[in-house]
Amino acid sequence: MISLDRNDVTLAGAPLPGSAPAVVQPARCQGAQALAKSYPIPVDPAQAGAWLQAEAFATQKVQHVCVPKVLGSWQGPDGTAHLILQRPAGRRWDEIVRIGQQRHSYMAARAWDEATRHVVRSLAHCIETAHFSGVAHGNLAPDSVWVDLTPMGELDVKVVDFLGSTPLVPGPRLRFAAPEQLAGQGADARTDVYRLALFVYFSLTGTTPWPTDDLAAARTARLAPVDRVPDERAAAAWALVSKWPEVARTLQVALQADPNKRPQTIAQFVSLLGLGWALPEPRRKLDVGYAVAGALAMLAALAVSWPAEDSRLTQALLDRQPLAVCSAQLPVLAQQVCAKYGATHPQCQQALTFLLGREECPNRIKTLRACLGEP
Repeated sequence: MISLDRNDVTLAGAPLPGSAPAVVQPARCQGAQALAKSYPIPVDPAQAGAWLQAEAFATQKVQHVCVPKVLGSWQGPDGTAHLILQRPAGRRWDEIVRIGQQRHSYMAARAWDEATRHVVRSLAHCIETAHFSGVAHGNLAPDSVWVDLTPMGELDVKVVDFLGSTPLVPGPRLRFAAPEQLAGQGADARTDVYRLALFVYFSLTGTTPWPTDDLAAARTARLAPVDRVPDERAAAAWALVSKWPEVARTLQVALQADPNKRPQTIAQFVSLLGLGWALPEPRRKLDVGYAVAGALAMLAALAVSWPAEDSRLTQALLDRQPLAVCSAQLPVLAQQVCAKYGATHPQCQQALTFLLGREECPNRIKTLRACLGEP
């Protein structure tokens, strides 16, 4: 690994939330955007150096488009060792899930939709490639995954934090540790299956079935089956997961405390998930008046629930099409709906194509497709 000169790197922002015990900060490395990862005091410097070296070695060994480049090691002005990584574009998955929760008043997170499935598929392929290279990720969590929208409108997934094992310290990351890791054992493919299953669970619910941050309590909590955790919030979360029976059945198997009872490879886990398929949304016919009212209500609700800094990335992840595509589809769908339901409505097409804001066009597309019984 290249040792970078002190002047090569500049810390460029406050630490990102949620990565304890690691501290991850935006940085500039020789003019390029980067991430600077460190384990400051109270972590022992020798232990911190070992973790950073292990991560650099594992990351460099995995040759996959989803893995950012290691730029080198760097010693900060206070002497703290840092691992400098190429900064992925976009947002972290935990932030995207939280935006989903805002949409649903924190009663749900994401749906098992194509965007979510695409992220899980990409993540699974990356981790499986790591296994073929002899590397277990061992530290997967939602803040390990970055997602961006390319200029072509495709989702680009990046994965960081390849460490082979997880630092066992109290904190949010402990919630994603597998039972064998909590018992002090090493990580392997079955460990990554477990953590990827928790990633799916978190994506759908915004929480984990065993939320304790305490090490001893976490060991005990994992003994409860995921569908029978004695906690009201966990029961409500499992009810959300159960909306997709195939996903629920797979998570029940993948989140077994005994590694031998889980899918033994990422490929088996993905196969059991049946990626590419999900329960279809109910189809129903709507009067054009209800369609217009529903579209306007959706616009008002989203204006309240979405954060002001909502980005093009987030819009795409919430099933929004690029504006150029949407603008071409909207008049066609409006004409079809009017022909089917609103022949007597004097200004039907004008009402259906009127938008409070151009960025809300994809929502109207979804509403009109529902009127026509289209997926």
